[in-house]
Amino acid sequence: MGGDFAPRTPVEAAVESVRKGGLRVNLVGQAQALEQELARLRYTFRENHSEPLGITDTPEFLAMEESPSAILREKPRASVRLACELVAQGKAGAVVSAGHSGALMIAGKHLLGTLPGVDRPAIATPLPSRRGVCLLLDSGANVDCKPGYLLQFARMGRIYARVVLGCESPRVALLSNGSEPGKGNELIRQVYPLMERQIEGFIGNLEPGDLFRGRADVIVCDGFVGNMVLKTAEATGSQLRRYFRDAGGRSPLSWIGTRLMGNMFFQMLRHTDRSEIGGSMLLGLKGVAVVAHGSSNARAMRNAIEMAQRCAASNLMEALDEAFAGEV
Repeated sequence: MGGDFAPRTPVEAAVESVRKGGLRVNLVGQAQALEQELARLRYTFRENHSEPLGITDTPEFLAMEESPSAILREKPRASVRLACELVAQGKAGAVVSAGHSGALMIAGKHLLGTLPGVDRPAIATPLPSRRGVCLLLDSGANVDCKPGYLLQFARMGRIYARVVLGCESPRVALLSNGSEPGKGNELIRQVYPLMERQIEGFIGNLEPGDLFRGRADVIVCDGFVGNMVLKTAEATGSQLRRYFRDAGGRSPLSWIGTRLMGNMFFQMLRHTDRSEIGGSMLLGLKGVAVVAHGSSNARAMRNAIEMAQRCAASNLMEALDEAFAGEV
């Protein structure tokens, strides 16, 4: 029930995922609205445990303007909370939501718990780069951070990069305004020497201009900086598309030029489009929870579902548990 185009887009993504085969998806929300969307897609829904698509009915969901803590008392049957309960009870391998990320965080911490030694879960966002994919965290969960939080983000990010992204020896960098060790705000300057001593594969500071060049596999920052980076990248891509389309209408010669270059241009933008990756995992919870963008289309939601499936099917949670075992 979450996201700008709910329940239409999540239902479309779920149907496409189960029709592709090999995956069971459970839709959590207002059953009548969900069944109407399924009928529109000509999907015959049957209340049968053997069916690849199921529905968990609840009248409650959290609107974006509501406080995320409302799921604890005012709306105990909110869809995002019930979805997390399915994972906590072992009835689902992962939860995916394009709704209120704060509510997903609270529900995840309340029902799934956090790994020992992890103070704050982080939103870990895969980003396209010249060498494939890199990981940015935190990209929005924690605006104010302590040095210890960034160390935990780096440790979790290395494990994700190794297990899910297939990097044998992940390179870790701090996002800063300069590559020199003394650059950055107070937080970056404090955590830099700690990273040098404690984080394997640490390569130093990374400037924003190198973000997509493949120079690091894990890029660490606080949630304020990370969220600004994502929103700036998204806005830049949208503006480039607008410029390109506008240029085609200026003259017949411009129209011919844009037609000739169009396929190459939009293929390039597609490569840098986060919707091709789909979602961001909440690293640090004792379970797989994936945050999709609120404006996700069906393709982005489907990719978020597939990301959740990959994370759940991997040994990511076991690797994280082992790495943080015994932490206080």
